[in-house]
Amino acid sequence: MGAWGSGPFDNDAAADFLQEAEGSVARAVARTLRAIIRTSRAPDARYIEVDEGGAGWAACELVAIAFGHRPNGDLGSVVLDAAAGLKPKEEHRRLALDALPRIADRATSEIAGLFHEGKAEGAAFDASVAGLKARLEAAAAGPREIARAKKGDAYAIPTAPAATEVFVVQMVGPREAAVFEGILPDDAAALAAVADRPARRVPTNVHQLRDRGRLLGNQPLRKDLRGTKLYAHELGSIHTYAVTRATGARADYVSYEVARAHDILQDHDQKAMLAVACGTRPIAHVRSPEEREAELRARHGKKWASRRKTTTPGPFGDAKQLAERLDWVDGYGVKNWIEVSHRIANNMQGYGRPSEEPERTDYAFAALVAVWRGSLPRTLWPTALKARLPAPPAKALLAKAVRAARVLARNVITPDAELRLIWEGAPDRGAQLRKWVARLNRALA
Repeated sequence: MGAWGSGPFDNDAAADFLQEAEGSVARAVARTLRAIIRTSRAPDARYIEVDEGGAGWAACELVAIAFGHRPNGDLGSVVLDAAAGLKPKEEHRRLALDALPRIADRATSEIAGLFHEGKAEGAAFDASVAGLKARLEAAAAGPREIARAKKGDAYAIPTAPAATEVFVVQMVGPREAAVFEGILPDDAAALAAVADRPARRVPTNVHQLRDRGRLLGNQPLRKDLRGTKLYAHELGSIHTYAVTRATGARADYVSYEVARAHDILQDHDQKAMLAVACGTRPIAHVRSPEEREAELRARHGKKWASRRKTTTPGPFGDAKQLAERLDWVDGYGVKNWIEVSHRIANNMQGYGRPSEEPERTDYAFAALVAVWRGSLPRTLWPTALKARLPAPPAKALLAKAVRAARVLARNVITPDAELRLIWEGAPDRGAQLRKWVARLNRALA
């Protein structure tokens, strides 16, 4: 998946599901959960693929939120907006409780299996699912009332827990507020400041305004605070940027030259908003690709030097990781590896780059396909793993693997590849990696 984290909304399948749910949240939730239940109950019960599981996990969480049983942490306005469109229904709660254990079972669910490739990731996934199950069960008592902030609500926020002085902010929209200049002596002065004080719009969790400030009232937004404001943010790829609203929804991918003209999409907590009010927090902008790469080299230099001592630039140059991948293949089969690689190559699934481990997996997969074709010699395969060389798949599946391998081989030395950064960090070693990739591309042509 392009986005991948330990929470139910931290993956591309969940993002796609939320976008689909914009039409009718209730219909999307019911359809998604029933499909998972139907899949696992059928006489020829099949594996719940990662996209199905990711969407189902997000649907279960939406049901819990709709009942007023939110998880800890910031959910983001896209999620909260979706939950706001879902009425708390007992039918949905029961569907979620039925589907959730199936999503969490790594024997039948790909998303559970992927999380359990790592011990820490598996534990985090299990804890998240257990917490969600507990909240769904607690919702049997009925829905909780959910208080919501509204556009135009103005809040006086104390400068410190026991302080009488305040600064003032006004809700502009989901995940966005205007912070007004200056520190005010009381609520009356704060409310007056909304009319004429200079203000800066910033991304923020608007729920903290309600939780930490005093509602002064609702006032129409001034003309200079209306309209759409776009923010820029850096994506995982070093050369990739996007501009979007404060919600993060409907992002447009842009060049650095376009992105640097916008404020950075960076949530402002209470301390940061206080600094804006005091004039001590300048507007932040995205970093250039050169700055981002330099920061990565400074942060990971020692680790990358160590990797150059324990691995080689070749596609099978990390025997330990390759053995771990073969353990995964033993459990899920070569066909699943080909299917996952095909989805990654076609941008249907992915991971944040730069990231050496999944890049290595794709690199090794592409070379294995070339070995299957006979265009790379079997002698390149590590001697210690000779008995574990997977047998070539059937002709049709091999053709699918070749198509995926051609794309994955080209990605090995792209600007956002950690493998490139690792080997270019030593004299002549980057050239070795490029020679290997050129050889692999020829083998897959």
